[in-house]
Amino acid sequence: MTMTPECLRGLGRWCVIVFLACFSASALAHKLGQSYVFMRIADGAIDGRIEMTVADANRLLGLGLPERGATRDDVTPHLATIAEYLKSHVAFAPNGKQQAVDFHDYGIDAVPLADYIAMHFALSDQGRPISKVDVEYRIGFALIPEHRGLLVIEHDWGSGTFNDESNVVAVFGPDSIRQQIDLSQSSVWTGVKAMIGLGAHHIWIGIDHILFLIALLLPAVVERRDGVWQPVSEFKTALWRVLAVVTVFTAAHTITLSLAALDIAALPSRIVESVIALSIAAAAMDVLRPVFGRRILLVVFGFGLFHGFGFASVLRDMGIPSQYLVHSLIGFNVGVELGQIAIVSLVFPVLYLMRGSAFYLRYVLRFGAITLIGVAAYWFTERVLEIDLPLGAILQWPFRAWN
Repeated sequence: MTMTPECLRGLGRWCVIVFLACFSASALAHKLGQSYVFMRIADGAIDGRIEMTVADANRLLGLGLPERGATRDDVTPHLATIAEYLKSHVAFAPNGKQQAVDFHDYGIDAVPLADYIAMHFALSDQGRPISKVDVEYRIGFALIPEHRGLLVIEHDWGSGTFNDESNVVAVFGPDSIRQQIDLSQSSVWTGVKAMIGLGAHHIWIGIDHILFLIALLLPAVVERRDGVWQPVSEFKTALWRVLAVVTVFTAAHTITLSLAALDIAALPSRIVESVIALSIAAAAMDVLRPVFGRRILLVVFGFGLFHGFGFASVLRDMGIPSQYLVHSLIGFNVGVELGQIAIVSLVFPVLYLMRGSAFYLRYVLRFGAITLIGVAAYWFTERVLEIDLPLGAILQWPFRAWN
């Protein structure tokens, strides 16, 4: 339930425009041409991309490309020209040692602002942590004095930066072509704290994980007597049930989250996401027609294993540096548990206070379970068939907007 890379890229550039508007008087008077250097720092190496608009490439290099809608077929014949220009106008010196820029791929990014040519590069492994990077940037200044280059640290585990295209750390202009990027403040603890926050954030926006927890909490404050739901008589009875369910769920998803993050086990996302939807329906169905009884903890454990694979997809897509994989796993898992505790702490007291009311026993339990089954069936259909039904996008919009 995340925004698409295209949406994130567009949002990142709009954040950059706001940044310039706040700190540069010329930005208020001109529609500036802007190029970007995105850097990803991991394992003592740097990779990234240099992006400039097709319009700027035309003006600087006389390429004659269509400024909107350019294709790879249009750009490919000019790759050597573009690469040579960038190599002669951008230089990097990690830890004070200058390195040649090696372009290995390229793409065309069409965003609302403009079309960008993105040249992907890599710098060789330093063999040790990078504490500083000296950058020299001259793109466009000779012909376009108002041009600005923005350096973005897009990904740096040690500083807690993950896939952030709005993290501007330097702005280059004709009078500021050389700048040093200080990475010495990066630390293991900073990265772990960021992973804890990421884990908590992930479960808070993971509506399917939240609904599974709610389906398990609904019957935790009641018990079956004479074939009907009745409120539990003691708080500690309900509390122990909740603790048992949460503990088993935590143990299960911790196992598969760890196995998947360490590349020991994996399942296709189609299967994982479908079973997660099925878990909500199964837990809700047990409210309407209790069949699991004391076996509910086994059911929670079994489905929790699949939820762990779901959590692991976040780490897998982030490109965690190998030396920080265990730290990331621990931090992310702690964050998930803290987020889970926060959800339970908010929902459980409310359910407990409502447990004795006719409204809860007659309506909340029944119609809550029916609603959960309906939502789960909808998601299960989407995920098994790999289709997007319109109602799903509407329901998930608030979570996508927050993310």
